Amino acid sequence: MLRKLIENLEENVLVFSYLCTIPLLTAQVVARYVFNHSLAWSEELARYIFIWQVWLGSAYCVVKNRHIRIDVFTDKLPKNVYKVFEILVTIVAIAFCVFMFSKGLQVANKIARLHQTSPALKLPMQYVYYCIPLSSGLMIIHYILHVVDLIRGKED
Repeated sequence: MLRKLIENLEENVLVFSYLCTIPLLTAQVVARYVFNHSLAWSEELARYIFIWQVWLGSAYCVVKNRHIRIDVFTDKLPKNVYKVFEILVTIVAIAFCVFMFSKGLQVANKIARLHQTSPALKLPMQYVYYCIPLSSGLMIIHYILHVVDLIRGKED
């Protein structure tokens, strides 16, 4: 149940952010080419939304098992060996996400202490950087659930 809730929340945030980005970029293009005036705030906001989309999209790709991988070798493994290999690879991915969570949180907190703001919107920059630990944390949860599924025999 929690798994579905997180997955639906991620999907809805991604769709909503995409729907917000389209008018922002359209307004920027119209302002630039029709009125010969650039909107710095719309470009900046679209950039920050896109950053969040990429990081949240990475977490969502873990749920859907859509990250790029080379499976020519693993497809030829016996099922039990493949399961062990998949668990080991997932543990390495969890370790990397723990590292990204830790370092992302350090960077975001440092930027918060320095009170950095964005040039056009004057948005506190830590809000942009908090997407790294948040998405890394989501990936950790999804990878752990994947390992649990593998152990229980519910793999894709």
